[in-house]
Amino acid sequence: MKEIHLTGIEYVEYNTTEGIDFKYKPEVPKLKVIGNIFVADENEEDEDRGIVFLTQKQLNQVLNNKEVELAVGDDNRWYPVKPLNKEQAKKIGLVTLESEFLGTISEVKSFEVLKVSE
Repeated sequence: MKEIHLTGIEYVEYNTTEGIDFKYKPEVPKLKVIGNIFVADENEEDEDRGIVFLTQKQLNQVLNNKEVELAVGDDNRWYPVKPLNKEQAKKIGLVTLESEFLGTISEVKSFEVLKVSE
């Protein structure tokens, strides 16, 4: 299990990727968050573009009290209404996402969130 932090949100969409075996509540539909992630247990200090799969409830836990508003675009993806400011990115980044590394999809690290904690 890896501890990751979401430090930026590019967009959120319903997961349409086939062939992924989810461990956490596999019967619950997952959302796919594309954004910047920081993997805490790796010796790198850089943020990478990543994919995070989580449930609607988990996404709500991440965004709770962070003053981040998402709006649906023409392509049925949710985008932040305004780009995240430093304070919002910091608050979201403080949320710990205990996750399972799924591998890489199109050279992007992908994780399934098992537990959200602040």
